[in-house]
Amino acid sequence: MATVVAPVTRSRSQSKLVFFAIFCVLTVFVTYMKNALIFDPTSEIAQHFAPIKWYLVPHAFFGVLAMVLGVFQFSNRLRARYLKIHRTLGYVYVVSVFIAAPLGIPMTMRFGPSLTAASSMQAFGWMLTTAIALYCVRHGNVTQHRRWMIRSYPFAMVFTVARLIIPIPPVLRLGVPGIETVVWTVIALAAILPNILLDWRAIVPRSMPKPVAAD
Repeated sequence: MATVVAPVTRSRSQSKLVFFAIFCVLTVFVTYMKNALIFDPTSEIAQHFAPIKWYLVPHAFFGVLAMVLGVFQFSNRLRARYLKIHRTLGYVYVVSVFIAAPLGIPMTMRFGPSLTAASSMQAFGWMLTTAIALYCVRHGNVTQHRRWMIRSYPFAMVFTVARLIIPIPPVLRLGVPGIETVVWTVIALAAILPNILLDWRAIVPRSMPKPVAAD
């Protein structure tokens, strides 16, 4: 049995590593491309964020912290070998979420009610799933803790995925309606896709081997 299970675990770990490596590269890419000139006060991006810079700094710091620490929380090796570190990073992740998420709401208020509502829903979903994950682990329900952490992190991933889609020329030409459509769609997918992923084996059960007819 051990010889059969080990390759599967290793394959899943490698797939997880590749996924998060690609996601981290994409996050760095979209962040740099959008904010490369943010420290130049004459640049468009610096002037764009100037009215909300006191929200932006803590939002960005704790948002980045949550996104980075969230990746390590999915490491089975870290959890198995360094449980105390895993728990400490988990609490820092929770605190970071509850600071970064609500600070994103006032940053979108000047862009109209639709984006404000979208930001509010993203913040609510991120904090709710994280709070449930914390509640589960505090009550010894490790299985549900892991499942709700998987539901929590996609709300952080909205930052990267939305910024990858918005610059696509047909979307960009739509202006604000295009941005609103992308943001709402990505938030909806962040809420729905993790549930499909978690229950995929129950939704699509493995096919049973056909019985061999007796001679």
